[in-house]
Amino acid sequence: MSLLSGKQVRKVFGHFSPFQESGELKPETERVSILAANAQVPLDVMSRAFTTAASDGSGSPLLVQMSFTALKAAGGGDPASGAALARAILEAHAEQSGARLVGMTLDHFRVPAFPARARGVGAAAPREGGDGRQRRLDERLARARIDDAAAAASGLPGCAVDRETVEQYIGYMTSAQYAEFKRSFLEAVRCGKPAWGMIDTERLPPVLDFAVTRDVIDAVRQCPGNDDIVLEAEFGATGSSGDAIPYVRLVGRELEEFARSVAAFVAYTGADAIAYPIGMEHAARRGETHEPDIERLVAVHREVARATGRYVPFAQHGGTGAARLARGLVGKNNVATKFVVVAANYLADYVRANEGDIRAGVKSACGARMFDGMVRALVEVTIGKLKECGSYGRAPELTFVLAEEARAPSYKGTGDSEEGVE
Repeated sequence: MSLLSGKQVRKVFGHFSPFQESGELKPETERVSILAANAQVPLDVMSRAFTTAASDGSGSPLLVQMSFTALKAAGGGDPASGAALARAILEAHAEQSGARLVGMTLDHFRVPAFPARARGVGAAAPREGGDGRQRRLDERLARARIDDAAAAASGLPGCAVDRETVEQYIGYMTSAQYAEFKRSFLEAVRCGKPAWGMIDTERLPPVLDFAVTRDVIDAVRQCPGNDDIVLEAEFGATGSSGDAIPYVRLVGRELEEFARSVAAFVAYTGADAIAYPIGMEHAARRGETHEPDIERLVAVHREVARATGRYVPFAQHGGTGAARLARGLVGKNNVATKFVVVAANYLADYVRANEGDIRAGVKSACGARMFDGMVRALVEVTIGKLKECGSYGRAPELTFVLAEEARAPSYKGTGDSEEGVE
């Protein structure tokens, strides 16, 4: 039993588009979001829990996310090795549990912070020769990327750039840090063969975000054997609990301009999915909730569809703290903190209840029983999130949809689904 491919995940999201063919929103009771559950270390425990939940009842679609940090830990410092290992673990657990609609995703592969130190800065200029020619070629390519991105973003709010800023952006795109990020992401895509990958460009200036996202997407599309991966891009920043970014709800012309900016970004970069701020925060603590900005979601969905001619799913980050799920308008509901907290609290309670035996070296108190209980706790909360998404038990329906797709001519792009927004 193989994991879902990028092509299959595209079909799943297209099938659950929140819009009718007329362009009107479906009734909320008919809308569906797809849960994207983050698996942290220990991967074995969380992978087993998520696939068990996905097999419950009639079965449910579920994306299991692996962050750069988790993959680096699993791979002994090498995220590409971690991606290969994570895929093998997830495939084995999907086979064992009978979960038919599980896909692997890469989450939060974060680009370097801006500004980054460019090659050659603070060092002697390279001699004339191979290194010098390569550096000049890199700079010419980066300049072309920035100039093209600036033209695409021309007239959008906050996208005016002067000559000095352009040189800073070129320095960023020719930096050793950026080169290492690209290498690491491409290797993780090659080794893990995920169905979905997220390019985390949080807090990059807009024009640089245009250029970097397009550059990475173009590079990934050349990745042998996985050119159908769904690529999620990010426009604007989602803060974290304790390091909040003030959120302002936009109305009128300001909302229209924001929607136009996101649509131009998606159209230029070729992104298959998009994340942007809607009032959430990462790592929300217990009791911390945030209302989703429904007006922004609807406005951006419609403008992206108008500009691109396709349905582009919205990926909600910070799903743990959502006061409610904007089902369907949120295509992919990312949840990480909730699962980590449930697992850690189960472990804390278990240790407190069994501390005497653990300290005394009683083997049965220190082994599988501890982790099996953690799996059960995670399965319960995952099933609850699947039901919240409206995707619980939808495996038979999707199995039929994917079988139909397998008999149809191949296509590229999330928007090739028959269900559009226009």
